[in-house]
Amino acid sequence: MKRCNNVLKGKGWLMSAFLLLIIAEKPIHGYNIGKKLGEFGINLKGVSNKGRIYTFLSSYEEEGYIESNWDTQYSPPRKIYNITQKGLEYLNSIEEEIVIMKDYLDHFSDRLANIKNRQG
Repeated sequence: MKRCNNVLKGKGWLMSAFLLLIIAEKPIHGYNIGKKLGEFGINLKGVSNKGRIYTFLSSYEEEGYIESNWDTQYSPPRKIYNITQKGLEYLNSIEEEIVIMKDYLDHFSDRLANIKNRQG
């Protein structure tokens, strides 16, 4: 079985992976990212939890995975996030890690099923 490369590390890695995927699908602003995270079962209730989105966005922008532009057609203006080529490459690395992790989880489930079958 392959070993993970530790692309996925730190607290909140799963939410941040979904966040990057959402941005890769189409340019989007922060509020709508929060709504789209619900499609992955991530419910961010409360101001402090919703603020986590902007922490990830700021970090990803610093790393060069995303970039932003202001859409002034709205009042107030909205910051629209786009994925960069570097971000797409990172997203591919995330996918590789998730595939490896899925193999480990399948292996875990198989071994647990064997234990349950022995217990009858």
